[in-house]
Amino acid sequence: MGSMGISRQAYKARRLIVLIGGATYTLFAQTPAFAIDFRLTPSLTIQETYSDNIRLAAKGQEKGAFVTEISPGFSLNGMNGGRLSANLNYRMQNLFNSGGDGSTRINHQLQFDTAYQVVRNRLNIAARSTVSQQNISNLRGGDNINNLNARTNIWTAGASLNWTPHFGQFANANVNIDFDYVGNDNAEQLANSMNLSESISLVSGSDFKHITWNANFDNTSNFRENEEDVSFQNTNATVRAWVSRRFNFFGTVGHANNSFQGLDSNTNGVFYTLGGQWKPNWYFDIEAGYGNNWHVSSNLSLSQRTRLSVGYNDRSVGLNTGGAWNASLYHNTRRSAWNFTYTEDTTTVQQILLADTPFIFVDAGGNPLLGNDGRPIIFNASLPTLSNDVLVRRVANASVSYTTGKSSFQLGGFYEKRDYQNSTADQQTVYGADASWNWQFSLRTGLFLSPSWQRITGDTVAPVDVAGANQDRYQFIARMTRTIPLRFGRSKLLNASIEYRFVQQDADLAENTYMENRVTASLFMNF
Repeated sequence: MGSMGISRQAYKARRLIVLIGGATYTLFAQTPAFAIDFRLTPSLTIQETYSDNIRLAAKGQEKGAFVTEISPGFSLNGMNGGRLSANLNYRMQNLFNSGGDGSTRINHQLQFDTAYQVVRNRLNIAARSTVSQQNISNLRGGDNINNLNARTNIWTAGASLNWTPHFGQFANANVNIDFDYVGNDNAEQLANSMNLSESISLVSGSDFKHITWNANFDNTSNFRENEEDVSFQNTNATVRAWVSRRFNFFGTVGHANNSFQGLDSNTNGVFYTLGGQWKPNWYFDIEAGYGNNWHVSSNLSLSQRTRLSVGYNDRSVGLNTGGAWNASLYHNTRRSAWNFTYTEDTTTVQQILLADTPFIFVDAGGNPLLGNDGRPIIFNASLPTLSNDVLVRRVANASVSYTTGKSSFQLGGFYEKRDYQNSTADQQTVYGADASWNWQFSLRTGLFLSPSWQRITGDTVAPVDVAGANQDRYQFIARMTRTIPLRFGRSKLLNASIEYRFVQQDADLAENTYMENRVTASLFMNF
């Protein structure tokens, strides 16, 4: 029975990928009206790495090894009048002697997305796909070079539709439908799944002056292979009565219908809120509502460069019941950027993987770019250990960056608390800090330095399942990069770099305690 389920799921995944590829080919290649200009950029990375602890073993058991990487790849980018766009990045990572075992391993890494405006400003469709390697456990660390057999291939494929109809002066609507597949080589730990999300919102039009309204329906279904399905559903409607341009009363009523194992932070049923909003001027507003779900929120926009938003919700019905904060602060100057965000939500590992951008790009100098949050990539700190749990996340990120003529500096910190809803692990907290300095001290030569620290506390989840495990991870990166102009062929630049990386991990679990020194020399070319 289980093998039949896997076959059906694999068949659906293949069918989805074929449909996406066929639709993309039809749009891009078969219809002259949609002709698109593509730019194909082949690339090649040649890299030699020496690690003095290739298997990340405990003290006294270290083994050194050289690992050779030859990775061809390409990027394909195209656009047609702003209506049609396509971006594809692919790399075939060929590793020789990864993990020091003398074998050859091939890893495929892909990021693809395309979008098309079927009806301008009304109907949009999109398709996407990724292939990457991720750590099975967030406690072990390591990457493809270490080859610890603690990583798995993750692949996703999906399509979306966005429709924004207008019903005269009566109402405006926004309809989003997303269909995605998440698969991996370790399906016993993380179930392969189909994900279907529908979001429909309806907002009153200009016919409504003193009484305005909106209605929303959100549904996310996670159909899992050989595991319990998960669904989140919320329906609500709000009516506002405007006493003046500066003040209004509102009432909200809705219904929550969520289904997953472990309901400690979830209550289904009807919810309501009654309250008011005050907007004394264009840059400030405050709102408060009382009911079985109540909230207080405020927004302050001092300028286009400075925005502050703070809110507090206390829910008796719905996801993530109890008190929950959300906040954001953005401030930009000519040379600096300051950012802070704090959110609380209920999600799954599959949903986190769908939002991830796994492909590691390189800049014009051939350096691996930093993560989406501007931090050096150790491994994805926002990705929990792969499991089928539903988890409540409390996530805070803070960063400040400063740029001068030749240097850029960055300082950041993050905090994430995870409450697992159906696991032997009740809680896990991940937090840390990092800094970086990028110095372009000559026209073609740059230096990059980055220290970072990360701590994980609390219970672990499968496959470890140990209560109260704690660990600290320290890392330091120093990289020198040189850009060399080439005088032959189509290649314009050869990017050479040498990097030293130090990692030390101290953990309560002895097998997760190690130290590694790594030196890497690499050449990167775009053709």
